Amino acid sequence: MLARHRNYLLKDTKQLHAHVQVIPTGTIEVEIVEKHQRHAAEFEHLRFERSGRVTKLVGKHTSNGKPIHWQLPLANDDAKELEHLIEEAAEELEILMRDL
Repeated sequence: MLARHRNYLLKDTKQLHAHVQVIPTGTIEVEIVEKHQRHAAEFEHLRFERSGRVTKLVGKHTSNGKPIHWQLPLANDDAKELEHLIEEAAEELEILMRDL
């Protein structure tokens, strides 16, 4: 079970880059490199919203008891790759939990 790392150029932004880490324990961590912003969410609090040539990864986590919503505008191909990585990580976690 290893975390998977990817770097994406965000769509509809001024050349912002996101470093994404998919962690097989069921979480994703995102850093918007140029803005030094960090976001995280559990897989169950993620969704993909497709619209034309852009797919937004929408996530939610809680900080100090308040929900924080965030989104990453990705190229459709990048979003498909990320969705596949998340599915693989979720399967790995499920297999591990079954084996325990």
